[in-house]
Amino acid sequence: MQEKDLAHKQINENQQEKHSMTKAMNKKRDRIIKTALISAMVILLWVGIVYGGFYYGGIYLQEMEERLANQIEEISVENKQIEAMITGTMQAVQNELRQTNHEILQIQSELNLIQEELALTGETITGTDQTRLRLQERMSELDNQLASLRTQLKKLEEAVRAF
Repeated sequence: MQEKDLAHKQINENQQEKHSMTKAMNKKRDRIIKTALISAMVILLWVGIVYGGFYYGGIYLQEMEERLANQIEEISVENKQIEAMITGTMQAVQNELRQTNHEILQIQSELNLIQEELALTGETITGTDQTRLRLQERMSELDNQLASLRTQLKKLEEAVRAF
């Protein structure tokens, strides 16, 4: 009987040992599963954060691209307006320059006529200083007008060069 008891005792010890080993293995397996789940959740969280960052970054870049395109369009419109204004100003200056040149030519031809008349009348008129004085006054006026027109012409030419 002792042998039976001893065998029974050994069987019980073996069963207890198996039971404790099974318990230990189950605990180890549970820890591995928990660790794997936590690791998977952390990885999924990081993947979600990275994806969300790229997604919102793409949206932000698209909005910035639209804003930039709008600003470029506004600047383009403004540049066209400035170009039109400069072109109009240049056209006005050129017209004024042509008109001034025309006036200068007219005054020069008038002065030439007066000088010819003075030369012709200088020989025939000897006693009338009054006519000569009027002609000289008119020549002085025309000279002054010519000088002011040349000054305006120089200013206009400088304005054209500045543009």
